[in-house]
Amino acid sequence: MGKKKPNEKQRSSTASGVNVGGGVGLNDREFQAVADAGAELVEEAAAAAELTAGGAKTTNPQLQMRLDLLAELGKRGDIRGFVRVFVPHDLDKDDTDYFAKELEEDPTRWRQLVEEVSLIADGAKVTKIIGDQVSKAEFRYFMPNQSLSIHREVVFVCQNGDWRAEG
Repeated sequence: MGKKKPNEKQRSSTASGVNVGGGVGLNDREFQAVADAGAELVEEAAAAAELTAGGAKTTNPQLQMRLDLLAELGKRGDIRGFVRVFVPHDLDKDDTDYFAKELEEDPTRWRQLVEEVSLIADGAKVTKIIGDQVSKAEFRYFMPNQSLSIHREVVFVCQNGDWRAEG
């Protein structure tokens, strides 16, 4: 029962056990918010460090030619031409036509796809390429023009010398 120590006088606790009042320390919610903000800063710094190294561009000339072609077709707005050389090898004509029609009807989706393929072709903002780049290449990058840092990946596979997006 003795006297309370000075720091015990300043604190009180609620039934949930969260420290409140007295201006000493952080409660559990505040502490978690600070920890989350710190973790986010660490993730952003790691991503920035990967990008400051100059990004990553494919070392395969045939794959680079395909990426450049896709970027050019996108720049010209040639949706049908883009789709013909982008879709997986096993996609049938009906599904290919359906995909092209969806892009024609959704300019935002088309613009986003072109931005992402152009980003991959340029390589400057690609954080990593996984795969042998002979039969498969997975490009990792952050989505362009987004307020959130969304890490994405796109996989291209080669079949009989023809590079396409993986389905």
